[in-house]
Parts: sequence; C-alpha cells; structure tokens
Amino acid sequence: MPNFIPYLLLVLISLTILVSIVIRERQFSWLVLFFAFSGMVYVVEFFIMVIGDSYEYFPEVLTIRYYDNVAGAIVSNLLIVPALGTAVAVYNLRQRWIVLFATFLVAVEWLFTDLRIYEPHWWRMAYTWFALLFYFHLTRFWLAQLRKGLGVFRFLSLWMQAWSMIGTVMYLMGVIGIRYYQFGAFADMYHDDVFSGSIMGVMKAGIFAALLAAFPHSPWRWLAPVLVYAADVPLYYVGWLDIRLQFWQYMAIYLALASLLLLWNSYAHRVLWRLPSNMRLP
Repeated sequence: MPNFIPYLLLVLISLTILVSIVIRERQFSWLVLFFAFSGMVYVVEFFIMVIGDSYEYFPEVLTIRYYDNVAGAIVSNLLIVPALGTAVAVYNLRQRWIVLFATFLVAVEWLFTDLRIYEPHWWRMAYTWFALLFYFHLTRFWLAQLRKGLGVFRFLSLWMQAWSMIGTVMYLMGVIGIRYYQFGAFADMYHDDVFSGSIMGVMKAGIFAALLAAFPHSPWRWLAPVLVYAADVPLYYVGWLDIRLQFWQYMAIYLALASLLLLWNSYAHRVLWRLPSNMRLP
C-alpha cells in the first residue's frame, strides 16, 4: 500500500467532519474557528517538530524529504486535530468524547508507526494523549470566551487563523520553488526554509491581525499586503531570501496572494467581532 493512502484517509475524515458541521449548523463561518484552532497547533508544531525534531512523517508525496515530512504533519496534526477540536467546541462535547477523540488519535499514531509511515524520535504516545486532552478542553473553553466577547480572545483568534493560512501559503511557495528563506539555523536548506518562513509567517499574520483590529472598515487595512511584502525586501538584499523568479514576478504573485488573504481575514474579523454570547456564529 502506498504511504500516502492512510494520510489521504485522514484528510477525508477531516473534511467530512468540517463539511458536516457547516451543513448541520448552516454556518460557513465555523471555518474561521477551525483555522484559529489550526493556527494554535501550528505554534506547537513549530517548537516540537521544526525546532525539537520530535517526530518524522513519511507520506512520500513530495520528493524533497523535509517538505514531505511537513506535508505529513499538516495532515496528521493540522487537519484532523483542529477538525476534532472544532467539533468539541461547537457541540460542547463532554469528557467521554474528549477522551475518545484523544484515544482515537493515539491509536492512529500507533498504526502509522507500525506501518512505518511515521517515526517518533523522542516523542511518546503518552505525550500525545495528554496534549490532546488539554487541547480539546482548550478549544471548548476558547469558544466560551469568544461568546463572552473578550477582546484578547478575538484578537488571538484572528491572529492564529491568519497564521494558519499564511503559514500554509508560505510553505507551498517553497514547495513549488518560488522562494526560500535562509536564516542559517539548519544545514538542510528546506528545514531552514520552514523554520525561517514560520518566524516570518507568524510576524506577518500579526500585521494582518493588528491592522484589521485597528482599521476593520477603513482603506488603511490595505496597508497589510504592502507591509508584509515590504518585510521581505531587506531580507532579499542581505541574502536571507532566495527568490527563484524575476523580482517583479515575485512581487506580483506575493501582493496578489496577500490581497486574497486580506479579504479572507476581513471576513474572519467580521465573524469574530460579531459573535454574541447567547447564540452561535452569525
């Protein structure tokens, strides 16, 4: 059996969960919450997997080994985990469901290890189980705070969902060979690109979130695509950004993608800031 088949099954399960939530609740806006929960996992993965080298995935869908590893992580931890976390939050699921979901994902981890499509280094299944219990309780608590209209949770949710999307787009730009960040933290240039791009991505997501929080309805929010692009210019000239296109082509692609991301983040801002305390997402 090809390595990617079990990963594909997880993708299908994740999409089924999300589509079911959207259809049943008749609210497309629940996807904003999903991306916010995904961004939280991105943060943890940055420290545990990218820096800590805790485990390695082998979906064998990309020829570049480290990018292939990250592709597996996206499926295993950044799709299925936040999809289940969204279900826990939306339906306010109780402890038995949380334990069931955590145990299911640990069983998937054990199966992937047995199939040799996943290899833990220093990470242990017990760590996964306890981390998931905490995470699922956090998602339920987080939605409760959003319904109270607490500003810090709104802003962090906006930032995290922006980070999950921006981080994914930046990863894909490396995969298709448009550009590579090279801060020199790792000898493997692709590992270094994921590390460096993650730092840049969370910073750029913060720019989007800050400008939208400050100027939600003003044309000033369109400074966000310009500022995130401008952050790359000095990196290019000092040699920390390797662009494989003509510079004007890179600028055009980057500004177009950043503008699309701003439109999505503007929608996410409306969803998060209109969330009342006594009903579901608008």
